[in-house]
Amino acid sequence: MVKMSHINNLCQMKENAPDTPKKHRRKRILLKVALVVLVLLVGVRLYLPTIVLRYVNKEINTIPDYQGHVNDITMSLWRGAYQIQGIDLNKLSGKVPVPFFSAKTIDLSMEWAALFHGAIVAKLKFYDTQVNFVSGPTEATSQKGMDSSWVDVVKKLMPISINRVDIINGEIHYMDFYSNPKVDISISSIRATARNLRNTVNKDKVLPATIYMSAVCFNTGDLSVDMALNPLNSQPTFEVKEKMKGVQLTSLNSYTEAYLKLKMTGGTFEIYTEIAAKDGAFEGYTKPLFHHIEIEKNIKENKNILHWIIANTAQLITTILSNPSHEKQFATRIPIKGTFKSPTPDAWAAVGGLLRNAFIQALTPTLDSTLRISTADSTAVK
Repeated sequence: MVKMSHINNLCQMKENAPDTPKKHRRKRILLKVALVVLVLLVGVRLYLPTIVLRYVNKEINTIPDYQGHVNDITMSLWRGAYQIQGIDLNKLSGKVPVPFFSAKTIDLSMEWAALFHGAIVAKLKFYDTQVNFVSGPTEATSQKGMDSSWVDVVKKLMPISINRVDIINGEIHYMDFYSNPKVDISISSIRATARNLRNTVNKDKVLPATIYMSAVCFNTGDLSVDMALNPLNSQPTFEVKEKMKGVQLTSLNSYTEAYLKLKMTGGTFEIYTEIAAKDGAFEGYTKPLFHHIEIEKNIKENKNILHWIIANTAQLITTILSNPSHEKQFATRIPIKGTFKSPTPDAWAAVGGLLRNAFIQALTPTLDSTLRISTADSTAVK
């Protein structure tokens, strides 16, 4: 019987035996393979932004009537993200001097928090974005938006479902380069967040997703929008509340002079809106309120006698229908009700609201908070 000490000695001698040429050759091969793999990975990492840049530029140029360009792509592989740097979408006609859409940065990434809820979804962040709607005398000089093909492009750029969208410092402009005076009014400093768009949490809620937005309106007022919705429903299903306060009417002069032939010299504007929708129907109201309206009535300041007549008539009507005991408030409440195929605004209710505010009871400058999704009954509007 072989002693255990002999066996141990043999094992130790084997371990201490010098490497054979065959072992050296195997190690060299493994080292070379590892170096080749490392070089390939480094090369792919260095060249990947160029590959993605070419792909993104190719895809955004499939949107009909628009030409797009991206300046650069940066990668953040450690968090499963890439960034589109400097993007513009311009109308192909070449007769609109501003892009329809531009952004300094768009960050596309995995939403890691959703993994804890068993969902693989993505999120988008838009930084310093601008959307420009342009009115012109022809289709070639106008810019009213894009068709739904842009949705397909977004899906190709981020192939997994998008669950969250953030907008940081956005702007929306309405422009008319052919009016007199030229018009450029905007909603700026937009900060918006849309959460749970793919229903990864709160699955038992009727309205599991939320959208909140705040912004500056026409350089003078404040805007806020609070919305709860179910984006996965086949029919629009949501509740939305909107408040716009503190807008100086003089900030709208380019618009009112170009289209209404009125120059505002004073006054403020606010509007409150609530809408609830389900099963293809919606119900709500909008409540515009003006205070201390002042219109330029001097004939020397108006361009012609017709503009002077329009200004004085408008000032007379707003003065008569303003409530003097409530900051000369000129206001109404307009019911909104119908289906998305056939909305039915109530004009007579709007007139009645003007008279009620002026002579009976002034409308309160706030949301009524009376609408819920249960009120948007499709049978009520048939």
